[in-house]
Amino acid sequence: MSLWPTQAGADAFYGSPRSVNSSTVNMNWYRANITFVQPPFFMRMVGPVKRFPIHVKCAEATLAWLDQVWRNAGRDQRVIDNWGMSVFSGSYCYRTMRGLQHLSMHAYGCAMDFDAPRNSLHDTTPHFATLRQQVVEPFLKLGGVWGGDWNGNGESADERRADGMHFQFARLN
Repeated sequence: MSLWPTQAGADAFYGSPRSVNSSTVNMNWYRANITFVQPPFFMRMVGPVKRFPIHVKCAEATLAWLDQVWRNAGRDQRVIDNWGMSVFSGSYCYRTMRGLQHLSMHAYGCAMDFDAPRNSLHDTTPHFATLRQQVVEPFLKLGGVWGGDWNGNGESADERRADGMHFQFARLN
């Protein structure tokens, strides 16, 4: 059993990020639950990413994962760049899931995206599939779920909504 909630149980575990009208984040929730973590290697988005927002309940696991990826890369920034882990593509963002009505796991601060250009939504051959041992498995060992293999069978080709950039600390069911 994972210490992480199901997506349906995200409100109970992470707290509800919704304001009264649900169209914006509840700033009291944000101040109480979102922290910033500093990655162990250089990352960039538009500019350098020195730290990024994540739910306080996910901060320790996020850092453990990134530290393991850094060790797996031999603490070599060139390897991290080649793997795409330096291409940060987002974490906390109050929004609904793309094309759906319910909140994204990003709205809870329990999801992160990396290297969106090589791991796009619906791509059943994401780049991270070639880095399963180095990047994906360390995340899965922490109880996380990778969007390139939602069903957890080790394959991306059979995913209807493959999202290889996406890593979340919430189970599907």
